[in-house]
Amino acid sequence: MGETVVQDGRARAGWRGARAGLAVVAAGAAAGLAVEFHVLGWTSVPGGSCGGRYRPCPEGTAPTLLLAFALTFGGYIALLLTIGKFTDRRPGKVLPAVLAVTGVLLALWPGWQAYLWMRGPVLDLAWQTEKDRPSSVRAEGVWTTGEHGSTVVRVRGDALVAYDAHDGDRRWTLRAPVRESVCAMSEDVADGVGLVAFARYEKPCGTVWGVDTRTGRTLWERKIEGVSAFTSGSDSLLAADGGVALALTDTGVRAYGLTDGRPRWSADLRGTKSDVTCAPNVVSATGGTARVVVACEDGEKGSARVVTLDDATGRQRGSRALPVESPVDTAMVLSAEPFTLLLAERDERGVAAVLAYPDGDGDPVSVPLSADDEDLMLREVGGDDFRARPALPATVVGNTLVVATQKPGGYDADHVSAYSLGDGRRLWRAGVDGIAGLVSTGPDRVAVLGPNGRLWTFGTADGDRIGEDDGVTVTTNRLAGHTRLLRADGTWIVVNGDGTKEPPLYGLR
Repeated sequence: MGETVVQDGRARAGWRGARAGLAVVAAGAAAGLAVEFHVLGWTSVPGGSCGGRYRPCPEGTAPTLLLAFALTFGGYIALLLTIGKFTDRRPGKVLPAVLAVTGVLLALWPGWQAYLWMRGPVLDLAWQTEKDRPSSVRAEGVWTTGEHGSTVVRVRGDALVAYDAHDGDRRWTLRAPVRESVCAMSEDVADGVGLVAFARYEKPCGTVWGVDTRTGRTLWERKIEGVSAFTSGSDSLLAADGGVALALTDTGVRAYGLTDGRPRWSADLRGTKSDVTCAPNVVSATGGTARVVVACEDGEKGSARVVTLDDATGRQRGSRALPVESPVDTAMVLSAEPFTLLLAERDERGVAAVLAYPDGDGDPVSVPLSADDEDLMLREVGGDDFRARPALPATVVGNTLVVATQKPGGYDADHVSAYSLGDGRRLWRAGVDGIAGLVSTGPDRVAVLGPNGRLWTFGTADGDRIGEDDGVTVTTNRLAGHTRLLRADGTWIVVNGDGTKEPPLYGLR
């Protein structure tokens, strides 16, 4: 009997010692989690500060830091108490320290997994380019070219600069002519050729280049009489389609061979009335058809029409009046197919809408810029950034217009809405925290980059949030005043209009 009591006592003492050791390990784990969550929480804050409406913290930051502080106090106290109890039974300093460090190490992997769950998906900075120099330059527009958009061409006022979309390396640089600045560029690159025009100070766009975007070489140069109304960066003065380069002049359109620059044809669009001043405003071309918006003024009155031309011959296929009665203030092409036009006239009660022509040159479908419950954020365009190819917060996907919107009386875009270009009705509306960039990433989805460093992905048909990148946190938030969001070569690319304070381009993966 005596031997049994002794053995039971030793067993209970051993068990109590093991429990005390496990308690030290658990307390060490809590302390380890506190340190880990502090490091992960504070390093996840972009720029070292966040909070508030205009720069909220990344998702998961608040719970991570709250847990860090709670575990700091709880873990510290628990570690003191458990080590004290353990040393009461087994004096010494080495073993308690080993047990505490073991707890810290055991907590690192579960802590990292918990942090990833709280944080959600993220996009990390993959690369960034060097800042613009000199500091006075600004971007006029951007192209993507090559297989899967493998090259991004950022067009500055003084040069065209091409970057590799995978790693941001500079591929080539093409300088503008002496004392001339970029004033126009084609919407897209066709067969590897992009069109860009230059102008001298306060002069129309009079020098047109065809540029091989693969090498940065100028294929040809032509001098034209540019549209006198446009003496700085202007949208849709050039178009490329079907092996033909189209350039607006003060009287109409001139066509050149896309790769050789040889003159093809010219069209005079001034009209026949001598007392009315008419001039082309914008040109768009696709599928062998070019459309030119011609605006006319007769004193305080105004009129405008869309002229349809054959790309190959310049033969006029049709002409249709636009619904304006006062001079045209804004005419911008949102899409070549279907032909979609942003039109606003000077009369405050006049037309201010997106006009779509889904059935060729039939009656347009109108989407007003201002409705009872929301306003389309498209009127505030221009400024100092992307003037030759504005980065509008809108895209046309198939027969659907997806555009930034705001509630009446608001200051910034707080929603993204989709409208059918077949009948003009709104298909869906989704709330966002702001829109710094909007881009179509496929035939059925669009992506929205918020100024607070979040990325959302929406299905164009129903507005459902879809995809692995939906709601993702961008770990770097280096947005300049105007930005353009691209998806190229498997990388999200942010193009800044002003690249002197922030990188002109950076890639996210």
